[in-house]
Amino acid sequence: MQILGDRFSEFDLQDGSIDPIDRAWPKLVVSQLETLVLFEIPIPADVAESLMSAPLKELTYKGRSDYAHMLCQHSTSNLNELILSFDMYSELNTETFYHNTSAIFRNISKIPIVKCTVIDPDLEIDWSFVDWSYLTHLYVQDLADLDKIIDAISAMPYLVFASLSVNINYDTDPRSFVTMLKGLSRRYPKPVSSKLETLLISLYGIDSTLDSALYELKWYYPKLKHIGKVK
Repeated sequence: MQILGDRFSEFDLQDGSIDPIDRAWPKLVVSQLETLVLFEIPIPADVAESLMSAPLKELTYKGRSDYAHMLCQHSTSNLNELILSFDMYSELNTETFYHNTSAIFRNISKIPIVKCTVIDPDLEIDWSFVDWSYLTHLYVQDLADLDKIIDAISAMPYLVFASLSVNINYDTDPRSFVTMLKGLSRRYPKPVSSKLETLLISLYGIDSTLDSALYELKWYYPKLKHIGKVK
């Protein structure tokens, strides 16, 4: 099968579109391809090179970090937006995730919008091991440790938007999260140098008494314009 990129500007390929046994890929001619969406697709190196030779403006990839890294090793200078989504249950191991995502997000300074979604990140991820310098938008689902992710955000100097869905076990004392937030000014002698403008938090299992404590984050992130709840 041959797909001619000069006849269309968008290409959406999801798992099941390709034979899972022989991984037969279509022959791609992508001279005009501007939008590429790939979901859960193992990508051969030659196909990655062909796809990234297109004049892409937007690239969306959901899958393992090693395939995302393979794509982003090629030129991304034309991109206006890069959207990556990782489910930790699909990753080979956390060390590979650290290496691949750090290699991506610290070498893409020319892309205006860089979004990353992480699902089930509490499979022993140490956020201090990731270097996501040029990430602009972060979405984290099913997070159990709010404290660590707040520290991680402070190490992302270009981050302007963060959406954090925190899943708290019933055995966890909700008051500990309130205490943690109210103690930010004691833990850090001065606010962090961060561009974060919007922070959305959803804390399952905690009632509205937390709302006032969330405003402590405005001290920690001085450029915050909006703080609210994930809908």
